[in-house]
Amino acid sequence: MSELSNYIDEYLKTEYTLKSTLKDSVQSSVYLYQKNDSAKQIVKINQKNRNDHVLRRLRGQINKNTATIYEVCSNDEDVTVLEEYISGATLRHIVEANGGTLKRELAVKYALDICNGLVFIHSLGIIHRDIKPSNIIITEQGEAVIIDFGIARLTDDSKYADTKNLGTAGYAAPEQFGIYQSGPVTDIYAVGVLLNELLLGVHPTIDTPKGKLGKVINKCIMAQMSKRYQNVSELAEVLNKLL
Repeated sequence: MSELSNYIDEYLKTEYTLKSTLKDSVQSSVYLYQKNDSAKQIVKINQKNRNDHVLRRLRGQINKNTATIYEVCSNDEDVTVLEEYISGATLRHIVEANGGTLKRELAVKYALDICNGLVFIHSLGIIHRDIKPSNIIITEQGEAVIIDFGIARLTDDSKYADTKNLGTAGYAAPEQFGIYQSGPVTDIYAVGVLLNELLLGVHPTIDTPKGKLGKVINKCIMAQMSKRYQNVSELAEVLNKLL
């Protein structure tokens, strides 16, 4: 791929041992490495280069609710990322193991963790654009950590609408399908959908919780971007009061 990519491969061979292949598909491959002289584990991700400039902005930035990116190398077509390995289970797995829903307090707690990670990401001028249960790891300490920045983008107010339809159906906000330009409120939409699924096991267009929490979720998923919470800190403040 590049001289830097070759350097990364040589570095991994010297300092780490390949433990397993976590994913191998047409779009991406993910490998787990164990450091030879410690318990530290990292993942090497090879994927199509959609946003290496975003990944470089994230490089070295640390927050307890986001996976840390250690190194990025790329060419016009592909990108290789060395990223912190978050030990635990996906939120999707946790929910399924609990019969499809979670208790209110736990669901709101995880949503607050995600909000904390998003406040950090947004402060860097980055939108995740793919918040969903399979992109959230629950650690052994019970913290929710955001992973997979594969379609994240920089905030760009100069464009009227997104030029590519990227995101996961059901969690992606309307603007991600070329209607308007995505922004921080795009991630807020996904948090609303995710929280509703944790509580009721269904998309909020089918049913929402009664009371204040249902009103919060409905505000998150308003089709009109200006009617949603306008920043994640505002949403987190409201959720904190509902714990």
